[in-house]
Amino acid sequence: MVDPRRLTRFILVGGSTTVVFLCLTWLFVDGLQLQVLAGSTIALIFTGLYNYCSHYYWTFSSDTPHSSVFIKYLVMAAGAFTINGLIMHFGIMVMPVHYLVVQFLANVALVIWSFTVSSLWVFGRKD
Repeated sequence: MVDPRRLTRFILVGGSTTVVFLCLTWLFVDGLQLQVLAGSTIALIFTGLYNYCSHYYWTFSSDTPHSSVFIKYLVMAAGAFTINGLIMHFGIMVMPVHYLVVQFLANVALVIWSFTVSSLWVFGRKD
């Protein structure tokens, strides 16, 4: 059964991660005049760490050592990257749907993927 408090925290962390990512990207690109790809990549690294720490300490209150959890988190993130790419490719190239509609649907799939994998495997307890 899904813990509503945990799901709410998961969504809040995801939403705040998005805001932090957009702000950092703007800061690096418009403020520091970095190239868009460089600024976006640096912002992604920082927000990935922010997202991981927020989920580790707040959403899931994990007590599993970082050496184990962080590798699992990276595997989960790689899975999310792959799922996003497949959905975007299929939605845009195969079923020509507007990219924003497809990205919205991909984001729904990614929230489900990330919450499920995080709950059951990445941050799951060995009770």
